[in-house]
Amino acid sequence: SGNGCPFSLNKYWHMIKNILFDMGGVIFRQNSEEAFRRFREAGVNTDEYMGEYGQKGFFLDVETGKIDAGEFCRRMAEAAGRESVSWDEAQYCWLGFIRDVPLNRLHSLLKLKEEYHICLLSNTNPFIMAFTRSDKFSDEHKPISDYFDTLFCSYEMQAYKPEPDIFLKALAADGMKAEETIFVDDSLKNIKAAEALGIRGLHVAPDEDWMEKLMALLHICNGL
Repeated sequence: SGNGCPFSLNKYWHMIKNILFDMGGVIFRQNSEEAFRRFREAGVNTDEYMGEYGQKGFFLDVETGKIDAGEFCRRMAEAAGRESVSWDEAQYCWLGFIRDVPLNRLHSLLKLKEEYHICLLSNTNPFIMAFTRSDKFSDEHKPISDYFDTLFCSYEMQAYKPEPDIFLKALAADGMKAEETIFVDDSLKNIKAAEALGIRGLHVAPDEDWMEKLMALLHICNGL
């Protein structure tokens, strides 16, 4: 897999300047089973709409920005055969995905941020982001935005990994070059999509502590 950088003393060699991070399974530790359980408890047949690395139907529509949070609640009620579903209930179900947010990972981000342009690049939705953008996100009572330079969220960009569009929009928005960028994700499909665009991929196991692996890759790429 593309976890290596070819050595080169060529003056045209590009140093890494940017690091993009997936969120679920990379920044926060994920608990998909708990999310599925909460949605099932609310009356939704999760098999129809949800997967480990991506959603389907109206679950996908809210993550690609085709529908907003209010419309998601209406569709969720419909799918569950209920009169209504509140925003809070829908959020409670989505937040089942977040097991916890390890502080050491957040501290790793801050350390990296001193030298690199650090961005989130996540397939996500308004319910999860309302939580992560609040001071409930970390044990330090800081929102996720404190740990990143830029947050690229699928529903705001109307683009979804592994489609090339989301990577291209992110690069363009922050004036980043693919060859100066590393992308960290626990989905191999997403890593391959990034690598096809010339971004260096770092595939990590779900919930793995990635800092050591990332530093090793930066060492190879930037000769640190």
